[in-house]
Amino acid sequence: MTESELRDFLSSHGLADSQTALRTLKGGYTNTVWRVDTGDLCFVAKEFAEPMTGTLFPNLPADEAEALRRLTRLDVAPDLVGFWPDASLLVYDFVEGDMWDGDMASVARLLLRKEAADPTGFRTVPLTIPDIIAEGDALFARCTSLLCASPPPVADMPPPQKLSLIHTDIGGNLVGEGSGLRLIDWQCPAIGDICEDIYSFLSPAFQILGERAPLTDAQVRDFWDALARPDLEERYALLRPTYAWRFAGYCAWRAEVLEDAAICARYRRALAEELIYMGHQA
Repeated sequence: MTESELRDFLSSHGLADSQTALRTLKGGYTNTVWRVDTGDLCFVAKEFAEPMTGTLFPNLPADEAEALRRLTRLDVAPDLVGFWPDASLLVYDFVEGDMWDGDMASVARLLLRKEAADPTGFRTVPLTIPDIIAEGDALFARCTSLLCASPPPVADMPPPQKLSLIHTDIGGNLVGEGSGLRLIDWQCPAIGDICEDIYSFLSPAFQILGERAPLTDAQVRDFWDALARPDLEERYALLRPTYAWRFAGYCAWRAEVLEDAAICARYRRALAEELIYMGHQA
């Protein structure tokens, strides 16, 4: 969709006029995103690219719209304005503020608020260590380069106490601060283990792909102290090597198939850091 086409589409739904300012935003690696300033209101308009297959992060417009509906009034995500499936276009309120600045306690509190959302009906993701390792194995099998690394051992682990609505890609998608912190870009939500969301925040690879430095040990400790859920910290310690193996496989595959040299280099750096994180001893 061109800028002119977007303006016409939004105008037809009462969301823009001839004075509305449109500006392309720097988004993730998949969709086209605009900032829409019209009068006193500011929106984000997201046009979805074609769905991807064989990836950890499917592009699911209807699921993002539903996730935003479920998160209404929980102070977790931006408010949904409208969704038009035929146009593959989603509009939600613009979140004022800068990208997340390192306040670990605010992230912990956001994740706890998110637990109130109903997760039923979303896609399912693997919950057991063998199934998560198998996903990593399959990703590494796509790569032409051999990697001198082995999957982690399978540990005994009980199922999660509850299933959660999870974002799956928190790393570089936090905007604002304090109680105004919001989690954006919900195009690949799932019903799963909250530890998977914790991982997509604490993981060095996710931080690198969000163009941030990996978190320090002190920051990670601050996060767990603020979360005040020793049960989840213990569970996460069992799952961390498994999640890291899977995401290392994803980074290795993406580094081989993408064409942008700078992005490929970022994925290779993320891969190296994640393999270290996989064997990290706290």
